[in-house]
Amino acid sequence: MFSNRFIPTVVAIGITMNCPAHAQEYRYALFQLPSQNESLGVDASGGLNAAGDVVGSAPNESFWNPRAVLWPLDGGVIDLGTLGGDLAGATAINDRGEIVGSSGFKPGGSYFKRRAFVWRDGEMTDRGTLGGETSVAYQINNSGVIVGESEFEFGNSASVGFVWSAGQMRELDDPWPDRNATDVWGINDDGKIVGKGLNAQGFQRAMIWVNEVPSDLGSLAGGESVAYAINELGDVVGRSATANGRDHAVIWIDQQIIDIHDEQYGPYSWGDDINNQRQVIGSIGNHIASRRMFIWEPGQPMRLLKHLIPPRTRLNWRLDRGRINDVGQICSTAEPDGNPGATFALLLTRVDPSMSLAAPLPGTAGTANTTTVSNARPGARVIFLYSRHGGGTRIPGCDLQQNALQLDQPTIIGSAIADQNGVASITRTVPLIARGQTILFQAAVQNECAISQLVVWRFE
Repeated sequence: MFSNRFIPTVVAIGITMNCPAHAQEYRYALFQLPSQNESLGVDASGGLNAAGDVVGSAPNESFWNPRAVLWPLDGGVIDLGTLGGDLAGATAINDRGEIVGSSGFKPGGSYFKRRAFVWRDGEMTDRGTLGGETSVAYQINNSGVIVGESEFEFGNSASVGFVWSAGQMRELDDPWPDRNATDVWGINDDGKIVGKGLNAQGFQRAMIWVNEVPSDLGSLAGGESVAYAINELGDVVGRSATANGRDHAVIWIDQQIIDIHDEQYGPYSWGDDINNQRQVIGSIGNHIASRRMFIWEPGQPMRLLKHLIPPRTRLNWRLDRGRINDVGQICSTAEPDGNPGATFALLLTRVDPSMSLAAPLPGTAGTANTTTVSNARPGARVIFLYSRHGGGTRIPGCDLQQNALQLDQPTIIGSAIADQNGVASITRTVPLIARGQTILFQAAVQNECAISQLVVWRFE
């Protein structure tokens, strides 16, 4: 009944407990995005749009080299092709399904000799350069305006930030004399652009371009800062050096900088993306090789994403970097712990439990146990499921943005009709072999896309 349109897996956090997990907020279901090639090296940190379509790079059936790909929300993977070379990668997708990135343009050529592209309606188009040989597109807004960086003359590897609109690429103004100073990574639908430049003291500083006029966003301690993304409210996210020289994740609201770092998770942090709910995702840790992804929301402390995903997974993962959309879905690239360099593409999708699932009673193996759901719609058929592993499974007939189960390859225990009070119960004998084992439980009403919270139980 519950089939997997994606190949499910999740990030392990190694929790076992002999009480229901009501105190633990398992906010996400997690899906591994497929690749046409079973090799490693898949990257889904490019971005996702409001519909949940993800872009990045993955090997195709014939090549081990990365190719620009699209993962539609309804499943599968689409190779976007190249501009004539062997390599390509996608870096952003807008709500119209237009995708940007960079591609090699010469067969057998180096990936470092690449051109910015836009992909729409199945066709990849070269967006040219500012005069040099190489360019890269990093973001596209819903009006089709593109930002990125480009070499400005042949034989000179220096590059500058550009904006592409109305059929032409233009160099962004730089207020400082060093022409090789600007990098741009974000743009919103108002055309505000963010990135970095160098100030008169030679520090790289977070920049915002309004009507293509640059200004310095400032920093925490007068030192260096970088801006990576901007939302439709004009809020900017990035990083800034503190007085002791450590980078902290920051946001700028009304161009006022706010430090959102949490020292308990490590001395360094970086803000990667921000949505219109001011949810920020980024990474934190001792250094790049040990950093972990976090989410920050107004009025709440920073939280590690590994604490918000289902426990007891088949693989240990290290979520590395990603993007977030306005419904709270996160695309991410992850590395298996102990295998640096091996990367996989993941989608974390928000779940919204509307029913309450109680722990099995009496909670012991070798006897009959009763599992009860409350807050169901009276008369609804409630399906009870279990699995030994957390993960993500699509509810048949339901969009992933509506809800998803947080179980990997679940087994149906049975079903029951909710009474007039919205309560449904099922009793089954738990075999003695389950003693000492931790099992995950969840309930669903399929035709309503309704689910319960996840319960984690260790049988005595």
